[in-house]
Amino acid sequence: MKTKEFDKVEKNLHKIYFVVAVIISSVLSIGMPLFSEPDGQWHYSVSSNIVHLSNDLSAYGEPIGTGTDVQEVAYQRGDWFEKYFENQIVRMPIEKIPRTSSIPPVLNFNFLGHAIPALGVWLGYHIYPSVGVMVVVGRLVSSLVSSFAICMIIKYLKRGKLLFMALSLTPVIVATTASLSYDTLSYIAALLVFMLTINVYEAKRMNWKYALAMLATTVFVMIGTKTNIKILVALFPLVLFVLFLQRRQELGKGNFLNLNHRKLVILGVAGTALLLLALAAVFTLKPSLLFSAYRIIINFTVNLAPGLSTNNIFIGLLVSPYPGYNYMPYWVAGAWYILLVLVMLSEEKFVKSKLLSFGALGLFLANFLGVYHGFLTFLGAGYNPAPNNIVAGAIYGQQGRYFTPFIPLLALGLANTALPLKILPKRSVLYLTVGLAFVSNFILIFATLFGIYYL
Repeated sequence: MKTKEFDKVEKNLHKIYFVVAVIISSVLSIGMPLFSEPDGQWHYSVSSNIVHLSNDLSAYGEPIGTGTDVQEVAYQRGDWFEKYFENQIVRMPIEKIPRTSSIPPVLNFNFLGHAIPALGVWLGYHIYPSVGVMVVVGRLVSSLVSSFAICMIIKYLKRGKLLFMALSLTPVIVATTASLSYDTLSYIAALLVFMLTINVYEAKRMNWKYALAMLATTVFVMIGTKTNIKILVALFPLVLFVLFLQRRQELGKGNFLNLNHRKLVILGVAGTALLLLALAAVFTLKPSLLFSAYRIIINFTVNLAPGLSTNNIFIGLLVSPYPGYNYMPYWVAGAWYILLVLVMLSEEKFVKSKLLSFGALGLFLANFLGVYHGFLTFLGAGYNPAPNNIVAGAIYGQQGRYFTPFIPLLALGLANTALPLKILPKRSVLYLTVGLAFVSNFILIFATLFGIYYL
């Protein structure tokens, strides 16, 4: 396929994504076990509380915790459909619900992230008031709305359409959209930030429409997303500063500082000294940061979970939304890692600013360190006693979803014109994306159900 012909296909990538996403997410919505996302029972309780349909999942034998363990007996006994789809829910006053006894504030990511799933749960209740119908209809509504939102983002994105499509078709993202989790809204918000950043950089100018969109998106991200997603709004001032510097260069004004080599060396040494002093002060005031740094190093230099454990970040980042229950093979994760690299290398090089590329990579690293530290310190207090691998620095696989929305930051680095690497033809990468999306997501269903029946 010639470049001009593929350009026509690329203009319709959002349509290809929407068709593929709706097919796969519909199958996952119906085929995956109930509560197959992390904290699934809690997400259901919050969604049902929002639409004033609070009910007690204990009537179905579901624990206050998370996971699909209780459903295994019903699957193996052959009465899973009867138990969860034919038996009606037991309504209960919201203050007596053991999992969450209140409705979250409206201007909060907990409420906003569950608003669409809650609409689906309400619709499912009016079709038939059983937990199975309410969850499945909630999943279908959530997946349809989120797939359309992502479709529109891909449509109006000026660069990186194939990457957004590929990332959004990974099993972790598709399964998240086909669930009642608030993580879907955080992912969509992250894509929106990336879209505006890329489009403003491509436009090489700022107008009132972009300013209003950035302001509205910033408010949306600050109110409607989880904590780690909020740092992405730093891309807005970064890209504006980059455009400002480029404009100065175009006018022949150069940089702010015109320093000779000797002064640059002195400034670099002084800056490094100040950075080291700041780090020393931070580690002194908060020693847990130093301990987390040590644990991160150990985690990436020692195999803390020997054997082919399914509950790890390697498969939890892209292919296994709940690694302890999905039993996804390692080759699927490897295939997606390779594919995403191919996709990023096949995209057009459009970033001329090294500052933008390094700034994006810096945000990726900041999120990585922040999530790791938050997880390690949380589990350190949450487990008594903590498992040895957690003490040493292991992080559970289901936490991979906190890193997935940040992958486009890596693309801003690889899209720099200073990197000559380029993959052609793009057509083959598109075919691989669609093919792997279907295969890997259907393996997700099969492997999860196989584990319930036989493992």
